[in-house]
Amino acid sequence: MATRFPARPAEPESGFSLAECLLAVAVFSLGLLGAGALITERLKESRAAHSYFLAEMLAQDLVARIGANPSAAGGEELQSWQRQAAAALPGLQCEVTALGGAPPAYRVEMRWPAGAEDAGRRVLWVGR
Repeated sequence: MATRFPARPAEPESGFSLAECLLAVAVFSLGLLGAGALITERLKESRAAHSYFLAEMLAQDLVARIGANPSAAGGEELQSWQRQAAAALPGLQCEVTALGGAPPAYRVEMRWPAGAEDAGRRVLWVGR
């Protein structure tokens, strides 16, 4: 004769199922991907802002040199400055145009490659 034991009342199971764990890992991974994309985008913007800052400082330097010595707007002095500036901002091209007037005014136009998505940027500075 077999002995029958009374059925135990159903106890709630504790713990996580495999599906719940996989869902949590997927949600966490999507969050990390979003954070990585955001950081990458901010780094690109930071580099662009830095190149704008360098270009602005270089333009101010050239305008100050031209203001102190108008012959610096052309010739060997300008070429020397362009070599120094290209070392600070690779691919930099600079064009100085005399606007005339008294005291003479000059327009400084600078272009440089900013990245794969951007063909170039300009900073214009007019000094008197």
